[in-house]
Amino acid sequence: MDLANLSDAILQRLAELKADNHVEAKRKLEAIEEAMTPQWKKAMHARMTDLSRQASASRSKLPKLYQLMEEVGELRSPHVSCKAGCSACCRTIPVEISDLEARHIAAATGKTMANLPPGRHTVLNGVATPCPFLLENQCSIYEHRPYNCRSLAAVDRDALSCSEENTALTRANDPRAVPVVMTKMQAFDPLYREILGRKPVVWADIRQFFPPQSQAGESRTAATASSN
Repeated sequence: MDLANLSDAILQRLAELKADNHVEAKRKLEAIEEAMTPQWKKAMHARMTDLSRQASASRSKLPKLYQLMEEVGELRSPHVSCKAGCSACCRTIPVEISDLEARHIAAATGKTMANLPPGRHTVLNGVATPCPFLLENQCSIYEHRPYNCRSLAAVDRDALSCSEENTALTRANDPRAVPVVMTKMQAFDPLYREILGRKPVVWADIRQFFPPQSQAGESRTAATASSN
């Protein structure tokens, strides 16, 4: 995105958001915390402990973890900026997932996932293509979306700080950029890591596990050619 082409209206809104010093975001974070009453937290912790103790496979525990996260998502929904049709994060930032999640998505969609070796393959310095499951500004796998997509949400007066314009300013270290205030379901992190298990985990961007069809076709053609 050419910063010289940013509209005056967008820049003015960003300036107002920066001058506001995220007062609205702070209020929303406080409202989310207040909604999680001690009784609610105690009950949720008990359910997390129960899931941890279940003698079942990781592939069956993952959807149960997602369900717990959905309940938190519903609780914080009135206070976050993320709404249907807001897809800036799906276009501009890496979406790191584990191979367990990739297999879950593959099973749910019928898509073929790339076979990557153990280790971390994610490139964290920005992306050039949208998430392959973003269709018409909507997540086509919303019910099966990965852990990080469920965990993170923006909180502010609107989703302007997540916009492609603000992302471009941030990457350029432009002083007009506004920090993104996020809320994260970090209480689930230990359980998530436990469900992944001790075996070597494959970490990659969702675009690497499920590359665009053209790239996937080129990879298969190259692999076939190299084997002949």
